Amino acid sequence: MKIANSSLSNDRRTFRTWLAEKLSRVTSTGELIPEIDGLRFIAITTVVLHHMMSILLPTSGRTGRINTTAEWFGAAEQFSPLLKLGYAGHFGVNLFFAISGFILALPFARKLFAGLPPPNLKSYYLRRVTRIEPPYAICMTIFFVYMVIDKHDFAQLLPHFLASLLYSHNLVYGQHSLVNVVTWSLEIEIQFYVLVPVLVKIFALRRAIARRMLLIGLILFGGWLSQNVIYPSGSERLALSLPNFFAYFLVGFLLADLYLTGWLRETRRWRFDLLTIGGGGALFLVLTRYGQFYNLLPALIGLFYLGFFRGRLSNLLVTRRWIVITGGMCYTFYLYHIPIISELTWNIRRLFVGGPHFELDFALQCLVVLPIVFALCSLWFVLTEKPFMRWSLSPKPAPRIESRPDAELTR
Repeated sequence: MKIANSSLSNDRRTFRTWLAEKLSRVTSTGELIPEIDGLRFIAITTVVLHHMMSILLPTSGRTGRINTTAEWFGAAEQFSPLLKLGYAGHFGVNLFFAISGFILALPFARKLFAGLPPPNLKSYYLRRVTRIEPPYAICMTIFFVYMVIDKHDFAQLLPHFLASLLYSHNLVYGQHSLVNVVTWSLEIEIQFYVLVPVLVKIFALRRAIARRMLLIGLILFGGWLSQNVIYPSGSERLALSLPNFFAYFLVGFLLADLYLTGWLRETRRWRFDLLTIGGGGALFLVLTRYGQFYNLLPALIGLFYLGFFRGRLSNLLVTRRWIVITGGMCYTFYLYHIPIISELTWNIRRLFVGGPHFELDFALQCLVVLPIVFALCSLWFVLTEKPFMRWSLSPKPAPRIESRPDAELTR
């Protein structure tokens, strides 16, 4: 009996190792920073929960389609305070921007700090194209074909599809894509990708204090610009452009500086967990109660992320094996989660109790919908995203996440 149990345990361990290998992302450089994929997990989780609640409210008959901040807060007051947390989940996109800034700055800053020539620009842009464009084009084409089959007007939809495919829908139409609403943020990321080789010149400053003070100043200026100029202008096109979000990318630049110079990799201490708690709490309060401090949101993300790098408990949490693996699949999750959630939530609508019992309906939605979202998006990641990760210009093999203590992931 003991031999049988041992064999079963080994089989399960072998299956988990195989599954982890299949679902782990591939990097072009062979470098894996687990904290970054852990932070991606946090960002995609907040976005998914935001959309789950925004879909649950009208599907359960509580509200009509919910869009504005006032509608979110009105629903929270009527049905559940939990909806304020759901509303704040839209900020997960901004969390992604900071992560992108870190990833993009890292190879340039590493070369400049070592006094070496910067990465080849042709390779840089080609890597961006081969990494993100094919999965994106596949997704947008699937959505476009489905909408045409679903009797959307082909002639009316085609220009929106083409503009989205060229990452220009925000600029051309001044609104979210009609084909896939979440792709507005990817267009802003593309704008930033183009400018990175110029912006990274900041790392040529030899004095660390000068670099960091300049970055902090630009981050604070970006927050001020967004709150006091861009949003008050009332221009949706401007609100959906890089000037409204560049401060978040620069937070990633600052973190990359601290990472490469060693500070983020120093001994983790309990006191830094207070940054995670305090930074996360402050972000929530600014988003839901103290909007007059909106300009501080980029800086608060910086503090929040610092806590996950240097805090003992925070780092242990964010570098857990399956959190890292799931975070590595976030691009596919981001592109596809809304229609899956919408379809599943609609099909279980008769099970909702409605009325003031929002928490019960949300728990049911999570229980039924989240496992299926994970399974379908994971499968689609393996089929449509991971193959293009392997299409790399670097000869270095990507590291595997083995079955070993989670503490090893923090190195």
